[in-house]
Amino acid sequence: MSIFGPVTNDLVDVVLPFESGYSLDLQRGDSREALVDACGDAVRDFPQSLWIEPKDRAERARQNDENKTWALNYCDRFTNQGSGTNPIDGSSGYSTHECTCHSLSRNFEMVWNRQRAICLGGPETRRLPISAQANAVWVSPLSVYAEANPNQWGGANVQQVLEIAFRRGMLPEPVQPKPYKFKHILHGTCGGGNVNQSRGSWVPLSQFPEGWPDTAKHLRPLEVCFPRSRAEAECLLLNGYPLSVGRSGHAVPLGGIIWDKKLYPYADSYNVIRYDSSIAWQGSFAILSTTTPDDWDKPGG
Repeated sequence: MSIFGPVTNDLVDVVLPFESGYSLDLQRGDSREALVDACGDAVRDFPQSLWIEPKDRAERARQNDENKTWALNYCDRFTNQGSGTNPIDGSSGYSTHECTCHSLSRNFEMVWNRQRAICLGGPETRRLPISAQANAVWVSPLSVYAEANPNQWGGANVQQVLEIAFRRGMLPEPVQPKPYKFKHILHGTCGGGNVNQSRGSWVPLSQFPEGWPDTAKHLRPLEVCFPRSRAEAECLLLNGYPLSVGRSGHAVPLGGIIWDKKLYPYADSYNVIRYDSSIAWQGSFAILSTTTPDDWDKPGG
């Protein structure tokens, strides 16, 4: 039995009717070569230890279902970059342009939690007690996006946000599973937010809290893999790693496989699990490891 919930046609291969921040022009810049250059020494070739023969993949998927070891099992919240109403003209379907940073933050958090091997159950719109017990940390997509696109609108491509995250890390949100007493925080989105994600007005990098890099450096991805084929991408998912992909004008973090339907679920940055019917693996990335604190109760140092 899959953890990913009922699948209805309106949740499969969704193309958003509004701009979310990953236009075709931005997508064109995310060649594998550009992504490798952006991440430098953090890039790892696909680990051969993660290769699963095609004949064994269905069984591995079944084991992940049974053992709750999909990437989405290590996810405990949704983020929400939508705000419902355009403040300029009052139209519906309004959204911020932060999607590549929301996808990045989901990827980072799933790997952070995966390193502790504690199943959190899957993304929820409510607060989960297990999040505090597992020392989950919620990072701010805006803390990367504000540097990637100082003009706020127009989005950012994957190479931009990865370079920033690997270089200096991300700030935590003020909303957390437990009171970590971070020295520096930044709200997560200029969109709608939710009970597990803070929202607020646009903040330029120049107005980040003084000394913020001292906290951000503790919340950094350390290793990243860019799959060279659909098979490698599928093996990363089968080994419990999230895979951030960009397609159809939107960036999303795939977090598993419903094997019998060949669907790839993701926690979309609009408070909902949706599904792709194929892997847009070109230009995709999987974070393999992140920083880990000396004291999990003090993740900000």
